[in-house]
Amino acid sequence: MSITHSSRSIGAALSLATAVLLGACAQTPSQPESHPTDSDPPPLSGSATPSPGAPVVPVPVALQPNPPQSYTVVPGDTLWSIAQRFLKNPWQWREIWRQNPQVRNPNRIYPGDVLKFSYDASGKPQLEVAEREETPLIKLSPQVRVETINQPIPPVPRDAVESFLTRALVLNEGQWKKSPYIVADDDNQIIYADRDRVYVLGGNFDQPRYQVFRPGEALIEPGSGRNLGTAGIYMGEALLDKDGDPATFTLVNTIAPVRAGDRLFEIEAERELYSFEPHPVPPDTDGFIIAQLNPDVTQITQYSSVIINLGAQEGLEPGHVLAIYGRSRTIDNPISGGSVKLPGERSGLLMVYKVHDLVSYALVMQAERAIRLQDQVTTP
Repeated sequence: MSITHSSRSIGAALSLATAVLLGACAQTPSQPESHPTDSDPPPLSGSATPSPGAPVVPVPVALQPNPPQSYTVVPGDTLWSIAQRFLKNPWQWREIWRQNPQVRNPNRIYPGDVLKFSYDASGKPQLEVAEREETPLIKLSPQVRVETINQPIPPVPRDAVESFLTRALVLNEGQWKKSPYIVADDDNQIIYADRDRVYVLGGNFDQPRYQVFRPGEALIEPGSGRNLGTAGIYMGEALLDKDGDPATFTLVNTIAPVRAGDRLFEIEAERELYSFEPHPVPPDTDGFIIAQLNPDVTQITQYSSVIINLGAQEGLEPGHVLAIYGRSRTIDNPISGGSVKLPGERSGLLMVYKVHDLVSYALVMQAERAIRLQDQVTTP
């Protein structure tokens, strides 16, 4: 796949105001304070931005000391957790995976599969799934459908991202203005909840169920100040009673009070979690964490969901892995006077799981030290 590298400039000043919630709580996430940066982001150790047209030298596969010769997959495993058993850098999974043509769906891994580690004729490490037995089947009367008992393991923990997969909405100002909106309920109330009937203008409705979102604050790109869109705050669902102008809906599964002006959108089908694999972004990709999606905690930790200011326009795709670096800082020299610039240290890894045009949603896979809003994300 041809990937367009990130070309966003990193300015001397960071300005950010975010309000995002996607998932199970209708609260706004932590917001970073606006303050100048001390210096440019830290350079990557051991790598440099290649000159135009120069080939990218692959990073050698880094194995764990004495990787297991075999491993039996168990429920609860993820592609990332399995990769960590064999690799120091889990995003190098593609470089050692060998698809066994004798195995049905060789690119998927199921609980009960036995993974075999070996070296090929040239001495390169490889991992493959042993030939598996037939997966047990459940036959449903009257034999309308046959289903497998187990599902392929996902790349990341399902419960960490499931609530965001179909509730991750980012639109530009024009798209928000064109979306259908609630104008009132049937009882002159200011706020609405479950089982309340509401009236909606601005759409032709042909689906039985819709999601209700409220526009949050704009996502502003650090440095450039560019508006990257407005993330939606998930409020609940609405069932269509009668189409018209206005259309009539009944609210259900609300997680916070709904108000006039909240918008309705068709429910997006959940994409398969196992449809991507960990792999690194290109060497010259640079961005920032601009929002945190877990409002119940103040810190960004392992399995926190965040928004970064890189999206499809930079070639990002689900499965892309980025390293997280803290901001560099300047301190006073206690001996000779003057100032000393301290580089930002690597603080963790994240993996992208949903991509919009200008931003992406990512899960923190490793937290090696404190992670903060406005931390840099770049090639691992």
